[in-house]
Amino acid sequence: MKVDTLTRHDERLLRVIPHIVAQVRDGTAAVSLEDLAAVSHTAPGYLRHVLRDQVGEPPHRFVRRLRMSLAAYRLVFGDRGVLDIAVDAGYHSHAAFTRAFRATYGVPPSDLRERPAEASRPLAGFTGTQVRPASFPQRQVACWSRFGARDAPHSAWDQLRSWLTGQGHCPARSKALGVCRDDPDHLMGARVRRIGCRPGPADLPAHPTDDAGVRVVPASAGIAMRHTGPPELIPFTYMDLAVSAVARGVQSPVRPPLPYYVEFTPFPSARPEQRVSMDVYLIPQTHG
Repeated sequence: MKVDTLTRHDERLLRVIPHIVAQVRDGTAAVSLEDLAAVSHTAPGYLRHVLRDQVGEPPHRFVRRLRMSLAAYRLVFGDRGVLDIAVDAGYHSHAAFTRAFRATYGVPPSDLRERPAEASRPLAGFTGTQVRPASFPQRQVACWSRFGARDAPHSAWDQLRSWLTGQGHCPARSKALGVCRDDPDHLMGARVRRIGCRPGPADLPAHPTDDAGVRVVPASAGIAMRHTGPPELIPFTYMDLAVSAVARGVQSPVRPPLPYYVEFTPFPSARPEQRVSMDVYLIPQTHG
């Protein structure tokens, strides 16, 4: 694909993905291709091609997958009624939602909703996201805290990059660790607490400014999965990971496992991207 074509794809995806996320979050009854085409200022047929090329599935299936991820998360960690969750996911009957949910996860919604808090065995039949064991080594990180809109994630990274460069360190080729402390179901699209971190170096001042600092991330064991796609969809990857942790008996459904971590390689770009590849981690807590 030519560079100018990729640039046009970037521009269209940057417009339309946040719109899709907002529609899914707000429980909009239908997300039509025509409406998305109007948002992205392109033809419906062309947008269908762009979306399928970048997210790997047709628009209607992509939207349905996001809705089902949010529905499963709400079933596990929320207290709303099943029918209310079903309606927000685009289903107007309990039976239709149950069929779709079973087709996606291999179990009916009631199996996840009624998962006991002390469960420590995998949920038989669950076919959700595949996760892998992961470990965090202890590491010192330079970090920059930010409280702001979720749809403007790059400003914290830009500030951290600028500060590190001013200290004589070039972060461009290094890894970075994002720490997300807020429940995406409650704060998706709103102002959230976000911490951008870069491992090392050891010679930075302990308290350089009001926003920047140096801290130690303790060693811990957890689980992880790979996120590949628009960065606006990272919260959905986290929700899939959290639901899978409960279904596998390594996480209590009493509360979401927060914070969750996002590891970038290389350091995040100074400009918004329409497609990224990174690992999302969480540290399960089974009780308490």
